[in-house]
Amino acid sequence: MASIGANLKFTGYTTPFAGKPDSEITQTSRGSPGGEYLRRFWQPVAYLHEIEHAPLRAKIMAEELVIFKDRSGAVGALHLHCQHRGTSLEYGRVEQHGIRCCYHGRVFDVDGTILEMPGEPDAERLMKKWKQGAYPTHTFGGIVFAYMGPIEHIPPFPRYDRFELPGMRVEPGPRLPFRCNWVQVKENAMDPAHTAILHAWEGVFAAEFGKFPEITWRETPVGMAYAAARRVGDNVWVRSTDILMGNIHSITSVFEDGRTLKDCSPPWITIWTVPEDDESAHQFVLCLPKRGTE
Repeated sequence: MASIGANLKFTGYTTPFAGKPDSEITQTSRGSPGGEYLRRFWQPVAYLHEIEHAPLRAKIMAEELVIFKDRSGAVGALHLHCQHRGTSLEYGRVEQHGIRCCYHGRVFDVDGTILEMPGEPDAERLMKKWKQGAYPTHTFGGIVFAYMGPIEHIPPFPRYDRFELPGMRVEPGPRLPFRCNWVQVKENAMDPAHTAILHAWEGVFAAEFGKFPEITWRETPVGMAYAAARRVGDNVWVRSTDILMGNIHSITSVFEDGRTLKDCSPPWITIWTVPEDDESAHQFVLCLPKRGTE
């Protein structure tokens, strides 16, 4: 900002640029503090429908992967490039068990084990010696998750109570790309003030979002939550959002208007913000609509 007392007109040349990003949380590659932290959680890497017919190339936390489902139904998350000659496995052929490289025909199981080495005289010995880089996967709610951290520290897959509520069903939502660092997306999730301008202008959220809320934030044992209060007629409408570390946030419906008197609304969507690299990310969404609704 320009100094107090200076000429505050046309200050472009004297206004400093933004500072450097916090490398402890914004960097996502293996070995960086932020990247190692995120690798201790199960991360979404694909929607199940994206791998029904062909392997999918994915970039997760600066690592290039291939995600696929073999003919037995097992799901794999392997390093993208074949350990033999570096061919991209996104062009591989899905087999009954594993995926076959399109260049020399090596077959890799979902755990990275080499199942076949065509034309290799010493195949039996080499298949025991070499592996393709692979990560464990878990499918839930139509989303493929991978654990990309140290295998000796693999955690159980989390089943949050919001996914088990009666009268609700879990189903996959859209994939949402962002050309910014993942932390910026999470900062936005904890900023209810912007809904009164940005989302009120775009006309997707209910019109009552156009009222600036009174806001309070609170640290929780697993992250942070806010409560944003607006007066709508005779009602006080309180809307909340929470963040679960490492990179999840949950929001309530954006179509409510605060005019119906009730205790609370059911959960709406849960969102993972997964870095591609330090400058881009994707959001994977789980929706919880009422049963019998779309």
